[in-house]
Amino acid sequence: MTKLKWENTGIEAPKTMSEQVYELLREKIMNQEIMPGEVLFEVEVSEALGVSRTPVREAFRLLQHDDLVYRNPRGGVSVTELTMSDLQEVSDLRLVFEVHSIERTCDRISQEEIRELEATVKEIDEIFERGDTEQDLDLVRLGDLNTKFHDILYQAAGSHYLTKILETIRLPILRYRPFSLETKKQRERSWQEHKLIIKYLKDRDKVNLRKLVRKHIKDAGCAIARKLDTMNV
Repeated sequence: MTKLKWENTGIEAPKTMSEQVYELLREKIMNQEIMPGEVLFEVEVSEALGVSRTPVREAFRLLQHDDLVYRNPRGGVSVTELTMSDLQEVSDLRLVFEVHSIERTCDRISQEEIRELEATVKEIDEIFERGDTEQDLDLVRLGDLNTKFHDILYQAAGSHYLTKILETIRLPILRYRPFSLETKKQRERSWQEHKLIIKYLKDRDKVNLRKLVRKHIKDAGCAIARKLDTMNV
């Protein structure tokens, strides 16, 4: 019997219509193009996208699994909102798991991963240099790069289970991450801390890494909390 060789197979299945609708709606929710509290109906979404109701219904189910929407008793789904208590709980969990993660990362991160972190920070610096005014800055792109930076840190920790936990924990507040970058002072502090994280990783300095990551998470949580407070006034 001939043994099958699995190297270089590289099979990639095309995305289903449900997956495409799900990813589109998820991106719009994460970028707040679809706002918290907004109600979505199968008929309206299917007509807007030019697809049948079946993939929209499946996309709604996937969004429910992510806790990005919930079934509305009057029909359709409503986009979830982040409450102060939710924010506090998520921030507390992030403190526990991200501090543990950064300690693992400090032991395991490769030079290639450090270069990826530096390239991400460099791209952020270039965005700041190009943006002459507050209006010129692309906060969505800055948020994406911020997420990319942390993704590299998670992956460098070398724990599949820890990465999955962190993905679940941070998902509820990723939509609100631009709020933590809203002012010039917040942005400058955040990026300086990113550069310090890289320095401490190079130095294998766990003590200062722990302190910095805890501060980084708390500062982001406080910035989001202030914004939520003004939104609820």
